[in-house]
Amino acid sequence: MKKAALLTAACLFAVSASAQAQGCMADIKKNGLTVGTNPGYPPFESLDTNNQIIGLDPDLVNAIGKKLGVKVNWVNQPFDGLIAALISRKIDVIAAGMTVTAERKKAVSFTLPYDNSENVILARKEHPEYNSPAALNGKSIGVELGTIQEKVAQGIKGANVKALNQFTDAAIAVQTQQIDSMLIDRVVAERFTKTYPDLRITGVLNKNAKAMAVRKDCGDLLSRMDAAIIELRKSGELGALRKKWLNK
Repeated sequence: MKKAALLTAACLFAVSASAQAQGCMADIKKNGLTVGTNPGYPPFESLDTNNQIIGLDPDLVNAIGKKLGVKVNWVNQPFDGLIAALISRKIDVIAAGMTVTAERKKAVSFTLPYDNSENVILARKEHPEYNSPAALNGKSIGVELGTIQEKVAQGIKGANVKALNQFTDAAIAVQTQQIDSMLIDRVVAERFTKTYPDLRITGVLNKNAKAMAVRKDCGDLLSRMDAAIIELRKSGELGALRKKWLNK
């Protein structure tokens, strides 16, 4: 997440700190669990032909909602505004294929991880040489605004980073040769190579854990969600969802 957004999130967190002892489950039981996402990241979340949010994150959160005995309400908004929305109490949970980072941990609490996958370089087939950060020196790299991939790209020497509103926008830009490459999670990249046949994975970068985020004053919600994730692991339901959406 960008530094400016994190500073905003930190300020919002300071405002809400006085409520830390109260917890969140009482309100959630009454009003439902409001979950924020950005459905342009298949197979974690996307929109179907009926404009409904589908993917691993929705299925997992809905399963957790059943364990908690609460209704799940979804909010669609840009990825780079999700942490601010969480801390300002517009949403209760972020479920958006979000990578766990030390920087984000300063503002939010993360559940147990539900996936650990690689970031990769996605480029056109005629450029297999774009296989490492060094190979992207002087090249343009597309990323989604506010993502961990944006931060990784900003650390690549000599790269021209293009932060776009959606990863889909970046994939189209690579396909149409407006930019040279993009950084993205492997499972999402594999989906894009099917949609955009001129693209291929040309390099593998770091691994990252994905989890859902809650406010720091919602320790009761965090513990209930973690307990539900453990139950879903033990029952095999989480494994079945990962196989369904990630083919893992």
